[in-house]
Amino acid sequence: MADFASEYEIVSINKNVKNPKTPIKGLKTLNFAVKERVNRNAIIRYPYFNRETDKENYFENLLCLYLPIRKRDDLKKPYELFYQIGEIFDNRQQCNLKVKDVVHENRRKYESNIKETGEAESLFNQLSLTLKDNDWVEIVANKESNNIWSREIEQEENPDFNVMYKTKNKNTFSDMRQTYCTTNEIRSLLESTNHEQQEIFYYVREWCMKRLHNPDVEPLRLFITGGAGTGKSHLLKCLHYEATRIFSRKKQLDPDENINEIHTLITAFTGAAAVNVGGLTIHSAFGIGTQVQSLNNQLSCDKLNSYRCKLQSLKLLFVDEVSLIQVNLWGAMHSRLTQIMGVHSNTIVFGNIAIIAIGDFYQCSPVACSSIYSSLLWSDHFEYVELKINERQKTNFLFSQMLNRIRKLKKKEDIKKEDHDLLEQCHQNYLKKEYHREALHIFAKNAQVDAHNEEMIEKCCTDIRSFYEVDANEKQVQNNISKQTKTNKKPLRLAKNARVMITKNISVNDGLANGVTGRIIDFLEDNNKQISRIIIKFDSNRVGRIHRINCRYCHEEESVCVTRESDTTDQQESDLRSKKIMKQFPLRLSWAMAIHKAQGITVDQVIIITKDMFGTGMGYTALSRVRTLEGLFLIDLHPNKFYCNENVDKILSQMKNISKKELIFRQSSDSLNVLCHNIEGLRCNFNAFKNHYATHKADIICLTETWLINNNEINNFQINGYIAVYQSRSSSFSTNHPLHSQKGGGIAIYFRNDLPMKKIQSTENLDLEHIIVEIENKNFIIIVCYRSTQQKKLEFLENLKHHLECIDCDDCILIVGDLNEDSLESKSKTISKALEHLGFANIFKHLPTTSSLTSMDCAYSNFVPNKKECKQVIGTFYSFHEALALSINIAKDNITDCNETNHKSNHTMETSSTLNLISSVTTISQYSNKRKATATEKTNNKKIKNKPILRIINDSNASTNDDDRNSHIKKIIQVDNELSVTGFTSNSLSEQLSALNFCTIKIIGDGNCFFRAISHQLFRDETHHRRLRSDAISYITRNTSSFESFVSDEDTSIYDYISRMNKNYTYADHLVIMGTASILNQNIIIHEYGKRPLLIPGSDDIDQQLHIAYNPNKEHYDSVKSFDQTIPVLSIHDLQQN
Repeated sequence: MADFASEYEIVSINKNVKNPKTPIKGLKTLNFAVKERVNRNAIIRYPYFNRETDKENYFENLLCLYLPIRKRDDLKKPYELFYQIGEIFDNRQQCNLKVKDVVHENRRKYESNIKETGEAESLFNQLSLTLKDNDWVEIVANKESNNIWSREIEQEENPDFNVMYKTKNKNTFSDMRQTYCTTNEIRSLLESTNHEQQEIFYYVREWCMKRLHNPDVEPLRLFITGGAGTGKSHLLKCLHYEATRIFSRKKQLDPDENINEIHTLITAFTGAAAVNVGGLTIHSAFGIGTQVQSLNNQLSCDKLNSYRCKLQSLKLLFVDEVSLIQVNLWGAMHSRLTQIMGVHSNTIVFGNIAIIAIGDFYQCSPVACSSIYSSLLWSDHFEYVELKINERQKTNFLFSQMLNRIRKLKKKEDIKKEDHDLLEQCHQNYLKKEYHREALHIFAKNAQVDAHNEEMIEKCCTDIRSFYEVDANEKQVQNNISKQTKTNKKPLRLAKNARVMITKNISVNDGLANGVTGRIIDFLEDNNKQISRIIIKFDSNRVGRIHRINCRYCHEEESVCVTRESDTTDQQESDLRSKKIMKQFPLRLSWAMAIHKAQGITVDQVIIITKDMFGTGMGYTALSRVRTLEGLFLIDLHPNKFYCNENVDKILSQMKNISKKELIFRQSSDSLNVLCHNIEGLRCNFNAFKNHYATHKADIICLTETWLINNNEINNFQINGYIAVYQSRSSSFSTNHPLHSQKGGGIAIYFRNDLPMKKIQSTENLDLEHIIVEIENKNFIIIVCYRSTQQKKLEFLENLKHHLECIDCDDCILIVGDLNEDSLESKSKTISKALEHLGFANIFKHLPTTSSLTSMDCAYSNFVPNKKECKQVIGTFYSFHEALALSINIAKDNITDCNETNHKSNHTMETSSTLNLISSVTTISQYSNKRKATATEKTNNKKIKNKPILRIINDSNASTNDDDRNSHIKKIIQVDNELSVTGFTSNSLSEQLSALNFCTIKIIGDGNCFFRAISHQLFRDETHHRRLRSDAISYITRNTSSFESFVSDEDTSIYDYISRMNKNYTYADHLVIMGTASILNQNIIIHEYGKRPLLIPGSDDIDQQLHIAYNPNKEHYDSVKSFDQTIPVLSIHDLQQN
């Protein structure tokens, strides 16, 4: 019922609605109809019942609102018991669901903080029970007394109160839908960013990553400025996309997060600017009135509730064309964000929301008002960065340099001679009439704009029509007095083929905003032969895409129809009721426009008159609207009209510059700059990787997971100045190896042409995905390798060790790549410990190298660079992995051996010819187990001395036959189940898992939850639960002798147990869990609140793990994943009793 009340509205069955946007559906048994709401859902209201004193009505109300039912009889009494333990059948999922879970899930859509609301409700109920009747009477009497006193004050003739108690303007709630670029569109933008833009992009990206994982991070306040054409809007779209993508992962980290939450929002002062960047206007986004007297109006309770529901998760706000924003609007925006976010503090501004402002104060200033840089909410809170590379005029260097000089030209300074000569040439080109007759004209005053437009419509069009305003009865009003000019309003003159501009924000998120231009192609008449719609083809195909889907006149067309509109913005309620609203087509001719309107657009040709320019930045704004000098035409030339606001230099000099992260690469003959990156597809990411600001500054580039099929394919991905070496996955493994035919993988190395490098070929195929290169005459070796998750760690380490044995121990060795082992986790780090015992140290040991703050990529060296600033993690938008940067001084006397720094007597690299094996002795109970490990003897290698190395689990001899699996079952003994999580105190299973960087994935609770959870672990969905149950029961059937002694009294025999457990919706117990672990050859780890993770053994390889969470109160299992949505792995020590 809640969905119906929110999404539909009731209309009269007799009401005749012309062209409804959604169909009206009549009801057979009732005398009214229903219609789906168009703009936004309604706020639901319902009666409140006290849970303590009126339980049945309380729970009946909950069930009616949030439980989908066909008829009232589906609700069973008593309602509280039905809510707590009842079940309903879900037709979509074809299973039974608990009533309480369904109600809770649907309730979350309408109540953002159910837990907090419930606590407040419980407190209110307790207080209401303790208060006596006389107490309530006193409260009501005092409240009524205060209301009477307030009304008396308002009625006093005191002008000071007129400001405080004036009639509030109507502010409508705006749809928060933003226009997002498609993946292909944004990808091309991201790949074409220049180095300046990339530095800012990754600066903001780094803050977003910190904010995602830590809500207490200081909010970012950044002002991005730059001249016209430097790519500010381009960068804004890239930043918005990346921030939205990062914060969307909040749903993965917090399962209670609503997927529709708004984390980022783009706003702009004008509708055209908002359309250009796919955002909303500031006024519509925050419900701020457009008139000066309505800027500081407070939102009503209903509106405030709507805005809080929409914007409660807002983290980053973008404000475009900030130079046009008036200082009082900036203050109103601060007040509104403070009100919406509920943050009231003198030290917190803008509701503690991060803000990125984009604009250029050297362009036009706000009309008749001060700019925001004079506000205390600006200079004290924002840092800034300036873009200097001109992208718009980059093909015309002289034009670009001229614009840069005019941008900062002071009023009393003379324009340079070369600039004057260029502008004079533009004037001569105008006199020669080398422009198109419909080229855009830009004027300083609206009177000039109107005069030119009237001249053009007479020249270019025939059958010109005049449109007067119409009243509520659709009658023309020819004598309508304008409030501004006190004269009769002129009719709107339009014709086919006329250039027009929208003058009202009809639908900003659909591109139909004030300032958008197009051309009239037709007029549509109604039944009375009156023009009801004007068909326009806009300059951008993105304008009106939503309109074309819903409008029957424009469906499958490239045009958009415009109807008469009434400008009801900030209308008083009394005005709306009086029906004195006038309607007119929100259009004006646009062969010419004012300079302020032109700010933000780019055209091929523009014609400018300079003599009437009167404001700072006007000349520069007008000149910079065109792409090339050849497209600029000046009707006259008055150089004294080109000047900037001299206060801008002072304001910017007082602002703090952002602290850019300098690249550690050093340009020196002794420095070796190495860039290592898991690129996750060279073919799809080559352009982004090639354009990355760090790529061309590296001497050696090491790439893993290139995903190229054969070695020759690297020829299609060459980089100027570099030589490429490639090794595909298929050529790295023998034909009988499982990874030989697997897709993916692949290693590539790019090194500079002038760097003396040679590739070291292996004498035998060791089933290792790697490339080894040596810098000649420097005794410096780089090994680039990649370990697939499907390759066992033991095999990888054995093969890597064989390579190391063939290398001179005196050489400096650097091992880089992605070994798929997180060095930041406390779980088993088999590879890390083994390499440390071989004399290597991970340079990036304590640094996260992925978007999920894990450290999967590494750089192991058997030396320690003396230079402290030698490592850096560099962001990349196109891969889950970040890039690793190393700057190493390869001069012999500047490299220190790792063993020397650790004060070890042996200066040679030591290893063992045989890796340690750990034998497992596992003991489990129904919900508890532990595994003990012992080390086997170690042998010495003749070439290299032996020393203790990491104990590594031997998974090479893991068997998959039933006899070996039965060995796990035979080792069952009873152990203490009351194990605690050592060193950690938590209030819930969620917190307990969070401490391990794990989280639960909700599973349907229908009796199949265990098999559904295992299915989710294996296949990332729950649909394979029937097959898993069947396989586990088949395994138990084949091995009844191993299981029959553990059958409980509930079943008379093992066969009764098999028959019962084989039925769908039957809850799994410890026997079928052990059977599942054995048949899958996987160790099942069960997490339970307050207890140590329990190991149900199924494999000798401890890393073969499936994780599920058990709730004993509900007898329910959920799937457990790491925060990066991978399957977790715990070490053997995490599963033992201390």
